[in-house]
Amino acid sequence: MKTFLLVLLFTSSPLFAGNLVITHADVQAHTDVFGDSTINPTTTNLTSHLTMGKNIESMRGEIDISMLDLKSDKADRDKNMAESIESAKYTLATYTFKEVKKSAEGYTVNGILNFHGVKKPLVIHAEIQKINGGITFKGTASFLMSNYNVVPPKMLFLTVRDQIDLTIDVKFKKR
Repeated sequence: MKTFLLVLLFTSSPLFAGNLVITHADVQAHTDVFGDSTINPTTTNLTSHLTMGKNIESMRGEIDISMLDLKSDKADRDKNMAESIESAKYTLATYTFKEVKKSAEGYTVNGILNFHGVKKPLVIHAEIQKINGGITFKGTASFLMSNYNVVPPKMLFLTVRDQIDLTIDVKFKKR
């Protein structure tokens, strides 16, 4: 009887979770060029491997971000960036959701960022809401490129700041 209940529990648990499919995505990786200007490469090419049960805190899985599609307002700068992050070799960055916790300001997402072949913990501070049968996710996080074995690019005498500030705006529907 115990075995039957365990099998029933494990086989029915996917019925309570639904896949989260992206309907809109915009991720910006802001940094600065010392002595020049800001750089805001953006991508809309994300793939969701997330699931969610009845509540937001049950979100688990991964999001893949295409490194090949990061674009700023200057093509020559994008070429330097692509060379520095070796986007032809490391075509995806992956963020794995480990834990989603409600906080006074919204939600804290504890996870692992796999960027440039290096996996490190990364905390995202987010506003996550259920709206009209969908989920909106607006979050921010920061990390240093050097922590992921990326040397910040240089252009002539200008150096790009090591810190990347992420702004994340994604909408999901549950399937």
